[in-house]
Amino acid sequence: MNRIMFLGTGGARVLVFKQLLASGGLWIEQADTRISLDPGPGALVQATKRKLDPTKLDAILLSHRHLDHSADVNTMVEAMTAGGFNRRGVILAPREAYEDDPVILKYLRGYVAETLVIEEGGCCRIGDLTVRTPVRHDHAGEVYGFVFESPGCRWSYIADTRYFPELADHYRADVVVMHTVRLEESEIYHLSIPDAKRLIEAIRPKTAILTHFGMTVWRAKPWEVAEQLSQQTGVKVIAARDGMRFELPGGTER
Repeated sequence: MNRIMFLGTGGARVLVFKQLLASGGLWIEQADTRISLDPGPGALVQATKRKLDPTKLDAILLSHRHLDHSADVNTMVEAMTAGGFNRRGVILAPREAYEDDPVILKYLRGYVAETLVIEEGGCCRIGDLTVRTPVRHDHAGEVYGFVFESPGCRWSYIADTRYFPELADHYRADVVVMHTVRLEESEIYHLSIPDAKRLIEAIRPKTAILTHFGMTVWRAKPWEVAEQLSQQTGVKVIAARDGMRFELPGGTER
């Protein structure tokens, strides 16, 4: 079974530190591979609350080093490796997450089987799953999104970024998950709902999923925003919910 589980849909500082929405990132199960993607604050708690077993993880991926995406990365490494007693798994993260002021603790890196550095246009295999990092994003620091591919299943994850037209070409897929922090366009380096509309119209996925909400989107009721986008674009648009499970491919949520 290929599926995405949302361990948190909160994205902006105030919303996260007040925990108005959870902030544990995504749990992915695809091609018999289990991944923790962007394990922000509370990822371990949210995983166990949803009866997911972090000791069965095969990889931990970071789009970038900001704390709402990485605060629980070390906790998840401990869990994946049974505290280092079971050396296994992969970490995939930008170079910035390892160097200077690292978010992945050095002593924990020896617990995993492999630590990989993200590069623009990069590609790696984790089991039978191919993970691509097609383009560096326009955001503070070093940020990348992901395209996940396995036989019969391809989907993309657009992490924090300011809009630029080439995004659509890099993230074409039947299912697109995108971070939508802002309700209206601004100079802040995040996608807004108008930006999401542009991307949906350009990509034309079967399903677009909005997540990583800021306060302005949350106040506007994301489920209503998603319905408006569905009507405007003719594409099925879903506002993710904390704990939502989405089956890949095809598109059913519960």
